Formats: sequence, structure tokens, C-alpha cells
Amino acid sequence: MSWNQTTLGKICDKVGGVIQTGPFGSQLHQSDYSQDGIPLVMPKDIIEGRIVTKNIARVAPEHVERLAKHKLKSGDIVYGRRGDIGRQALVRQPQAGWLCGTGCLRLSLGDSIIKPAFLHYYLRDSKIIGWITNQAIGATLPNLNTSILRSVPVYLPPLPTQRKIAAILSAYDDLIENNLRRIKILEEM
Repeated sequence: MSWNQTTLGKICDKVGGVIQTGPFGSQLHQSDYSQDGIPLVMPKDIIEGRIVTKNIARVAPEHVERLAKHKLKSGDIVYGRRGDIGRQALVRQPQAGWLCGTGCLRLSLGDSIIKPAFLHYYLRDSKIIGWITNQAIGATLPNLNTSILRSVPVYLPPLPTQRKIAAILSAYDDLIENNLRRIKILEEM
């Protein structure tokens, strides 16, 4: 079983996918945020590979329609592009229709060549984060752009192997999350 070497950009082009930045400040202003509405995922909302909604910004549905090309779909990866390089999350079904925020990049590569869960774990690997960090622009506040993400090297196993790897790592993540919840409950008691 051989693993093919490629890049995110080549995969994107093959499947007609998308690697794009979130809306620019001129497209979405802080005054567009509201108490209710559709969540807008910013880098601060991405914690340990998950989207956390505790203090998430929201926008009215009319802004979502205006910014439809930034809508997240299940299986997308939302990746923070400023500061803490490597901050990314897999978009799950309950988050479909939310918006990719200004400080993020959206990767939408389907699942015919690379399984989204496999890509999510692959991008969390310390070697890949290191590679991306070395490409980031800016000494004080590192920034990513679509060109950098497109050039990320990917070692791609066959789809069945991708599914197995993602399933094993997902099971460990679930175990860790359950144990953390139990610890919190015990501490509160």
C-alpha cells in the first residue's frame, strides 16, 4: 500500500474544491454583528480542533445570503490565518450554513480524494503545523494565505486507510473529551 505525495492545491484543483479566505473587513463590519442569527467562526472560536460557541459572533441571515460563498459546509475545514498557526477545525453537520469569519480560511475539498476527517487530523500533526508555520508571513503576527495552504504537502494513503486512521483518532478524541467532562463534573462536586 503506497501513499501518494501531492499538495492541498493539487487536490483542490482535481475536485473543483475551494481554498479561500473569509470575508474581508470591507465585506463584513463589526456593526453587522448581532445578538441573534447565524454564527460567524473566527480563530478565537477554534479550540483544540473544535468550534466553540461560547462567545461566537453572529450575523443576521441577510448577511449570510450576501456572503454565501463563505458559508461552511459539513466536511469543510476552517483554519485560522492569523496568530496561532495550526488552529483549525472540522465543520460538522450542526455547523453547516455558518459563516467562515474574517480571520479564517475555508478548505472545501469534498471527500472523493481526501476524507475530511483524515485531512483534519493530518493538519493537526506537529510536522505539518511546523511546515505551515515556517511558510507564514510576518514576524510579529504570523499570517497565512491561500497560496501557503495550497502548497501544503500531503501524503495521501488510499481512502480505506484514511477512513481507518480518522476513525481511530476520532475515537481517542471522544474518549479524551468524555474524560475531561467527567473530571469537570467531579471537580464541581
